Amino acid sequence: MIFMIIQLNKNQQLLGGIQMKTNNQIALDTFASPITRKKKLKHEWEQFITGNSPSSIISPLMYESWMRCKDNGVNPYENRASINLNEEQIRDFLSSDSLFRILKPILSRLKDHFLDSRHLITYCNSSGDITYLDGDLALRLKAEDINFVIGSSWAENTSGTNAIGTALATGSPIQVFAGEHFCHELHQWTCSAAPILDPATREILGVIDMTGLWTENHPQLLSAVNSAAHDAAAILRNQLELERYKLIEYYQAQAITRRSNSYLIALDRGWNVIKASPILYEEGLINANHYLVTSPSLSLTLTSRVNWELEHQKGIWRFELHPYIYGGMSIGAIVYVFPPTIFNSYDSTFGIDNIFPHVKKETAPLLSRTNNLELSQDLALREQDPVNPVIRDTEFYQALFEHNPDGIYSCDLQENLLTANPAFERIVGYSVEELQRLPLSTLILPEYAENRLKHLKKTKTGIMQEYEVSFKHKNGYLIDAKVKSFPLFINNEIAGIYEIIKDNTENKQIEKDLQFTKQQLELFLKNTIDSIIIFDLQGKIMKVNKAFEEIFGWTEDEVLGRKLPIVPNFLLKEFTEILPIILKNKQVMSFETICKRKDENLIDISSFYSPIINDKGKVTAIVAILRNISERKQMEKALKESEKRLRTLINAMPDTVLFKDGEGRWLVANQYVRSCFQLENVSYQGKTNSELASYNEFYRDTLTFCDKTDEEAWEKRQIFRTEEVISHPNGKSTIFDVIKVPIFHSDGSRNGLVIIGRDITEKKLTEELLRKSEKLAVVGQLSAGIAHEIRNPLTSLKGFLSLLDSTTDKKNSWYLDVMVSEVNRIESITNQFMAVAKPQAITIQSHALQDLIEEVSMIVSPEALMNNVQIIVESEADIPMITCDVNQLKQVFINILKNAIESMPNGGEINVKTMKLENNQLLIRFSDQGIGIPNERIPYLGEPFYSLKEKGTGLGLMMCYKIIKEHQGQIMIDSEIDKGTTVEVILPVKN
Repeated sequence: MIFMIIQLNKNQQLLGGIQMKTNNQIALDTFASPITRKKKLKHEWEQFITGNSPSSIISPLMYESWMRCKDNGVNPYENRASINLNEEQIRDFLSSDSLFRILKPILSRLKDHFLDSRHLITYCNSSGDITYLDGDLALRLKAEDINFVIGSSWAENTSGTNAIGTALATGSPIQVFAGEHFCHELHQWTCSAAPILDPATREILGVIDMTGLWTENHPQLLSAVNSAAHDAAAILRNQLELERYKLIEYYQAQAITRRSNSYLIALDRGWNVIKASPILYEEGLINANHYLVTSPSLSLTLTSRVNWELEHQKGIWRFELHPYIYGGMSIGAIVYVFPPTIFNSYDSTFGIDNIFPHVKKETAPLLSRTNNLELSQDLALREQDPVNPVIRDTEFYQALFEHNPDGIYSCDLQENLLTANPAFERIVGYSVEELQRLPLSTLILPEYAENRLKHLKKTKTGIMQEYEVSFKHKNGYLIDAKVKSFPLFINNEIAGIYEIIKDNTENKQIEKDLQFTKQQLELFLKNTIDSIIIFDLQGKIMKVNKAFEEIFGWTEDEVLGRKLPIVPNFLLKEFTEILPIILKNKQVMSFETICKRKDENLIDISSFYSPIINDKGKVTAIVAILRNISERKQMEKALKESEKRLRTLINAMPDTVLFKDGEGRWLVANQYVRSCFQLENVSYQGKTNSELASYNEFYRDTLTFCDKTDEEAWEKRQIFRTEEVISHPNGKSTIFDVIKVPIFHSDGSRNGLVIIGRDITEKKLTEELLRKSEKLAVVGQLSAGIAHEIRNPLTSLKGFLSLLDSTTDKKNSWYLDVMVSEVNRIESITNQFMAVAKPQAITIQSHALQDLIEEVSMIVSPEALMNNVQIIVESEADIPMITCDVNQLKQVFINILKNAIESMPNGGEINVKTMKLENNQLLIRFSDQGIGIPNERIPYLGEPFYSLKEKGTGLGLMMCYKIIKEHQGQIMIDSEIDKGTTVEVILPVKN
């Protein structure tokens, strides 16, 4: 399918009396790829250039344009619109172009009406240079690809077939579709343009154009553009009627003073005669079309008088043209015609050399002689200096001059200052008197001097000018200013110049900053690694940068005008929900998502969506900045998996593992360390030890101690090893072997602290048991030796004491009793040694614990009574029987009660209470009111040869611990000085 239009019938449409030629189809194949379209277009151009393509391939109007371009040597492969006007030239043109002042509101209405059509609105001068361009920023950025920018020239003879250039060439409205362009390779744009004609001269003053991507063609664009041109033409016609009305008024005023011997002609800007003395028609000097039969081919925007002569029938007719100035500009002229009957001859200055095109300009007609005294007197009167009219309300106008915030000054044509207002004095720092003694050019910086002279030269020709200049203040600093320069007319002639100066220093700096920002933005778009997409409110792409092509694989030509192809199908719903949010909030949205590449691969993207808002606060497009984070996501995934494995490993470790930052805040803690401080359900991260202590005050002392050891590690700046003890609410304690590793930044500041602790409680107990076992082994060996060595002499002593008993009288028997008692005591001690050295055979049987305690109480009651001690026995009901060795338990209870009695030299009470515990256990609690035991000594109780009594051996309590342990029970001792001691014996019901 050929993508160019095969148009056999010309579609012509008449709008406003002007013939327009349009095409009904878009000259591109919607489904073809850009590469294919480019090849087809290249083929069509080659066929046309070589003359092998029939004219029916394109419309006749396009064919004629292509032919003109071919004749002008336009090469569509290489031609690119050039920049003809710089910023200053554009400003000069717009400030002096009266048409643009008329068009500006029309262009604004056109923009508002087609705001959502995604088209650019332009105004070009009569040479095809773009002087005004407005529209969506995104579309303007895209248009830069074909150099469709302010200042670029789109004349047909240089840039090829396009709507602007072809409208100028044909003088008719026209629409050029994408493939119909004979320029810039594959053209993605459709353009609609209409020329604006001067109703007076019928010359083209400029062109209105609307340009958009070919995918967004609007059926009413050409009509809209042509309607805008008609609106401008209507205003120009009304303006022309006003000018003609003023000319006729002036004509009539001049006719009254001229009397009957002179003839007058009123000409508008197009040299059309709008009023004239009837005799001039009769003499044939004005033709049926209301034009002079001869006249200089000069524009009637002249601001000075022009003279010429015409030899016609009865002789030489003389013409003196006086421009008529209205509103600061020439709108036509009054021509004074002097017939040949007035003169017998004419001065040499009116010879043939002065007839057009070498027209001599004079301030008044030069007459050699006259036969009409009245006319001569009238001419003499006219040559006199005119009397300036008196301005009413002088004080009012003087106030406007003196109190205007902008500087105003006037000068003659030689630039000698005439007057200046106070604002101008303030701007430059000089008084009027000083300025009148200084050439004004000395105030201007040298780099602005040439440009200023150029504008003054134009002002002297009657054209209002705007330009920028920089003054040097009297105090030395620079003042940037905007200047409006106006010709000063007196009696319809330029007599001087007056200028209005606005201090623009601050705005100039803002412009520089904006220009710098624009350059930075362009640099960013070209060099950023992020993909940038500009799309309209329907999701159609308007522009992408190079990074988009590199990340997603599509070229710009492949995606322009298409819906965003990067959104996967499974995310389309989510994406369509995001757009209304952006439009409603008019704020930037950022999120991470998944996008699709051209090769169908999915990639992770970090995206920022920002609305483009016009000056009316309406969102016109959306900018998406997309960054490929696939690599980062993969790294994050790998890091998370690694972290997960590490956390699993750390949590599975039987050791405490804790990471802190340089400020002591917890970062990572495994489950074990959290359970040690009962922080399982606490959000610990970012909290210090003191903050975590508030969750469980019981551990505050422990955590405070940890802070101290942390500080020691920081101070030593090396691996630090210590032991820390964590006490628990149940009375137990855990001992940890702790290693603390401080980590520092490169600058020496604190980075973090790694803490690893291993539970060595069992190890400590084992070491203690081993130590005690070694002691017991030594005690056993020593006891066995001592017992063996003592028993033999004791046997002899006991035997001889028995023999002496029968022979001793009563007087000495007391001594014998003492000796026997002491020998028995020695034997008792020896038996204890033997019990330690050699385990005793035990007999296990069920027994009532309460009966056992009652028996023991009876045994020790005599001793208790002797020491004024009362034993109180209490028991819960239904105490079960226990399996035990009755004699051994008696030994334990007797030992405990005896120690209690001995601890109360002044008497007191011993409370014995039996109760049931959970887990099938029984508790026997012995509480006395004795002198108590220091806390630091309690851990050593039960060790051999460690006793708090003066003559004690420590073997009794050691045997108690041993017996209870053999019964799978435990002994716990708690004491307070001067208040008493509590001994708790816990036994299982069944052993």
